[in-house]
Amino acid sequence: MTQHKKQKTHKNKQLILNFFEALTPNLHSPGQWRNPRDQSRDYYKAEYWVKIAQIAERGKIHALFIGDSLTIYGGYKSEGLGGAYNYEEAARTGNNFPKNDPTAYLSAVAISTKNVSMGITCSTITEHPYHFARRIATLDHISGGRIGWNVVTSMLPSAGRQLAPDNKLPEKDLRYEKADEYLQVVYELLLSSWRDDGVVFDRERGVFSDPDLIREINFDGKFYRVPGPQITEPTPGRLPLIIQAGASPKGRLLGAKHAELIFIPGEDRVEARNQIIETKKTAQELYGRNPEHLKFITIAKVLVGKTHEEALAKYAEVEKYHDLDGALVHVGGTGLDLALYEWDEDLSLSDDPRIKQLVASTQKKNFYKPGEIVTRRYIAKNYFRANFFIGSPQEVADQLQQYVDETDIDGFNFTSILHFENFEDIVDLLIPELQKRGLAQKEYAVEGGSFREQFYGTKGHKFVPEDHYAYGLRWQKGEKKASFEKRLAELKEKQKSLVIGS
Repeated sequence: MTQHKKQKTHKNKQLILNFFEALTPNLHSPGQWRNPRDQSRDYYKAEYWVKIAQIAERGKIHALFIGDSLTIYGGYKSEGLGGAYNYEEAARTGNNFPKNDPTAYLSAVAISTKNVSMGITCSTITEHPYHFARRIATLDHISGGRIGWNVVTSMLPSAGRQLAPDNKLPEKDLRYEKADEYLQVVYELLLSSWRDDGVVFDRERGVFSDPDLIREINFDGKFYRVPGPQITEPTPGRLPLIIQAGASPKGRLLGAKHAELIFIPGEDRVEARNQIIETKKTAQELYGRNPEHLKFITIAKVLVGKTHEEALAKYAEVEKYHDLDGALVHVGGTGLDLALYEWDEDLSLSDDPRIKQLVASTQKKNFYKPGEIVTRRYIAKNYFRANFFIGSPQEVADQLQQYVDETDIDGFNFTSILHFENFEDIVDLLIPELQKRGLAQKEYAVEGGSFREQFYGTKGHKFVPEDHYAYGLRWQKGEKKASFEKRLAELKEKQKSLVIGS
């Protein structure tokens, strides 16, 4: 929040810029729904999402990135409940609760826009891959290929309680092993079940789809047995853009193997840079991928005003409505219950290793000043201040540019604070400054293009690059069934060594 100063010369690159949202009153800005100007009460209306997407498209934003969780963030004030299952605080504060299924809303967004893409978070923990492959292909058809799938394995204990057969969230490494196989099933359903030209639509012969150009995948794995064939016809790009957001060791493996776009926490800039370097190295060395084909983004909260003073006034308004308990609901999603500590108790003295880790990670964030005592109140006030960029358009652009220089990040997910004003300010004030610097696109790379065409900036680039794990699984036009099945069997045998085990 310092005054604008002339910055050193930067090596600019055009960034991937998204709006980051969820089908809920509050994602990352606890309490802001209380502001009389905030319109997030309409989160459940289709026209609300159409408006956000149209604002994004006006600013040449790449995508509307939809975060999602299947259950409550239930750790805060959960003592005596047997786990992180307290829905009452989430309900009261509106933190990620209530929450609707985003997939239905994307249909409205798709037919109301032309260029902005849609990245949707869908977990591999519950829905059967056969059903999911149908759902994601349907969205890809409706949107004209503008769908990206953010592959997650779920992290909330409450998800296990509601959805797992034994009411327990599976261990993390096991979730990633299962997700790896889940992706394999989806790939084979979408890529190996139909030949590109399987729909012949021959009115004279009375043949809609040629059965000789369709096959059962007969997948028989550790977790799934799926005969096939896929019930939807191929989409033009065959496969949605693959996005991934796991930061654990196995999560990074999954990203290195499958992802085209990787969403990282990014609050610790040194760690962010290291994660980018290490994931690219893993992708190249283990999976034979061109590391430049992996792009990385992180979250950014932006308050931009026409002047420095106007931005500070907006920040003061945000602070006025900030909900301390709401912030702690979010912090406690995976089980941390800071209600067990007094508001001003020094958390570094706790014996709980999770609390010690929280303190250590907090002390690495850019808002932390040496000597500050990390307490429950400190966490509640500051948790969402990481990657918070405040100032005039020039100041915020400088801050984002500095972040890019320090981390080599490829872009940002702009998460909203005050609906819709915050997104409109980004488009009307910040984007022109970023465009002036060459950091933001002035036009979409491909008018009416697919997500992958916009992502790679090349007309006709609708499928994954040749070095991607899924590339060879595609049954291409003109390839005989027997020839394809022989090639596929040989490829799958080689790919067995690349399975991510637990």
